[in-house]
Amino acid sequence: MAAIKESVLAMRLGTPAENLNEDQALVAAAQNDPEAAGRLFDKYYAEVFGYVYRSTLDRAVTEDLTSNVFLSAFRHLGFFRWRRVPFGAWLYRIATNEIRMHYRRQKRIAATCSEAISLDVASESLTAMETLAATEDYRLLHHALLGLRLKYRTVILLRYFESKSIPEIASITGKAEGTIKSQLHRGLERLQTALERLGVTPL
Repeated sequence: MAAIKESVLAMRLGTPAENLNEDQALVAAAQNDPEAAGRLFDKYYAEVFGYVYRSTLDRAVTEDLTSNVFLSAFRHLGFFRWRRVPFGAWLYRIATNEIRMHYRRQKRIAATCSEAISLDVASESLTAMETLAATEDYRLLHHALLGLRLKYRTVILLRYFESKSIPEIASITGKAEGTIKSQLHRGLERLQTALERLGVTPL
C-alpha cells in the first residue's frame, strides 16, 4: 500500500497553496463587479481544467465541463459565503459534481488512456501535464484510475494529484472525513490490483 501511494505521489502535479486573503479580496470584488470575475477565472482555470482532465482524459469533454464549472460558480457567486468552505474548495465541489453528472449521462466510461494525448493549451502548467501524460507509466496509471468506481477515483485524484487534505476533500465532496479515509484505503487497494493486472509493479 505504501508503494502505490509513493508511486502516485511521484507522478502528481502539485499546486501552490492558495492565499486566503487574496481569494477573499477577489471574491468580494467579483460580487460587486461582474467584470472582476475574470481575475478569479484566470487564477483557477488551469487548476480546475487539470483536475477535470485527469478524471476524463478527454480534451473536448474537459473544456465543456470546465466552462460549466465557472458558469455555475459565477452564476451563484452572489450566494457564496466564507464559512468553512474556501472559494477554491467550493470550485472543486462544483467541478466534482460536473464530473459526476457527466458520467451519469454517459452511463459508462468512454475515455481510454491508449489514445494519443495532445493538448493545445497555452498554459505552462497544462503543457507540463501534457508532457507527463505522454509517458507510458502515466497512461497506465490513468487507465487503471479510469477503471475505478467514480467515488474512489475522485478521492484519489483530489488527495494525490490535487494535494488536498482529508478535511478539504470532505468539504469538497460533502462526505465525512472517516468516509474519505475509508474510500482512499479501498480505492488504493483497487488501484494497486488494477496496476498489477496491467503489469505495473509500484517501486
